[in-house]
Amino acid sequence: MDTIVLKVADFLTVAGARGHATYEQQAAATRLGMGTLHRLRNGGPASPTAIARICTTYDVAFDDVFAFDTATARRVKEPAA
Repeated sequence: MDTIVLKVADFLTVAGARGHATYEQQAAATRLGMGTLHRLRNGGPASPTAIARICTTYDVAFDDVFAFDTATARRVKEPAA
């Protein structure tokens, strides 16, 4: 299913240029939760709120940091059995 996903490398370049290299700095700047940023940076779908906050915070166009693609959220760590 196609959805809107973060272009992670482009986002990290834009955020890094503002001195926001960590999840904590990016969350504070965008006013998004850490979980939201983790989901976005791991290929999860972007909500309209996340899109607006990232584009506004970093003064970028939608196409600069987002793309239409297939959401491929992946589990970073397997849960303990």
